Amino acid sequence: MCETRRRRRLPVPPWFGAWVAVFLSSVSGLRGQELALHREIPGQAFSRCASRAPSSQPTPEERVQSVQLASQADQAVVLGDLDRSRELLARATELNPASAELAYRYARTLEDLDLRAEAIDEYCRVVAMAPDFPEAEDVSDRLDRLVRVGTPAISTVAQEAFVNGVGWADLGSSEDALESFGVAVTEAPEWADPVFNRGVVRDRMGLWTEAVADFQRYLELRPDADDALAVSRRIGELQTVRLSTPPNPTATLVLGVLPGVGHFYSERPLGGLTVLAMSGGAVAAGLLVKEISVRCLTPPAAGASCPDDQIVGRDVERPYLIPSLGVAAGVTLIGAVEAFVKARKRASGQTRSTDEVDARTVRLEGPSVSVRGDRVDVQVAGLSFR
Repeated sequence: MCETRRRRRLPVPPWFGAWVAVFLSSVSGLRGQELALHREIPGQAFSRCASRAPSSQPTPEERVQSVQLASQADQAVVLGDLDRSRELLARATELNPASAELAYRYARTLEDLDLRAEAIDEYCRVVAMAPDFPEAEDVSDRLDRLVRVGTPAISTVAQEAFVNGVGWADLGSSEDALESFGVAVTEAPEWADPVFNRGVVRDRMGLWTEAVADFQRYLELRPDADDALAVSRRIGELQTVRLSTPPNPTATLVLGVLPGVGHFYSERPLGGLTVLAMSGGAVAAGLLVKEISVRCLTPPAAGASCPDDQIVGRDVERPYLIPSLGVAAGVTLIGAVEAFVKARKRASGQTRSTDEVDARTVRLEGPSVSVRGDRVDVQVAGLSFR
């Protein structure tokens, strides 16, 4: 009787896929609470002109009526009645929406009446209808001037730092993004967008006290911002959930014996999910890899397996189970200590600093198993906090 040995990777059980799906959905849900970065630099006029559908062509009668209304608008301007001129030109552009000339005259009147937003919209309509309009250069200058009205002077250094900050944030390098937005805020302290973006990055990093301060400063600079309600709601969430009573360090350490529970208790769910995923993945890897020993009555042919009718027994071993359990225990221990240290800092009143765990830069690798002939390569887990 002979014995043959082989290693194989078993199919992933259904519960493992469900567990991964729950983990990913949880992380996605937590990140879904984040506010989106601002990306536009004030003064870039044409970036504000959205694409438009082609204007409908008027009938001959509508063209005649629009010309008559435009003539009456000119008379109203001579008499100094800009409001009347505005009403007449508004009606004329409704009758003939394809006329760039009427739109241009209407925009000029709106600008004279200090109706900035409406004037920008109408000038943009001119650009969309007739890029080669004879007064195109004047339209560009007026758009640029209108967009800059009410915005602080922004230096080239501040603009470059702002663009770099957005780029770093998109790449997931929160510390570099934080530094870049800090430079933009220093160079242009009255510019609200880098303050907001710095708050978003700090929110992602878990620097919730500083994030709230940035969001509040943003609302001071831009009380009429389109996203003011969303920012106020986020401030409320951070103040009621994130800035609650600091967790007890001892309780955090004790609960950390269970993978990730210490992080959940100390209000750091992404860290908890990461520790839980790593420890669970390590155990799963140890369970999935089996080494099967087959006892055969007669030696099989070279390269062939033992026929079923010659098999007298099978022995199943899990050679990586003990190491994977050790890795899971190590991950759990490291996570518990890390959660304890952060909880102690919070309890002592220390403000979170930028060297704390960044939820977006936690490196989660494994488990993975690859089989090459008789060789099995196993990566049980990889975890790094930065």
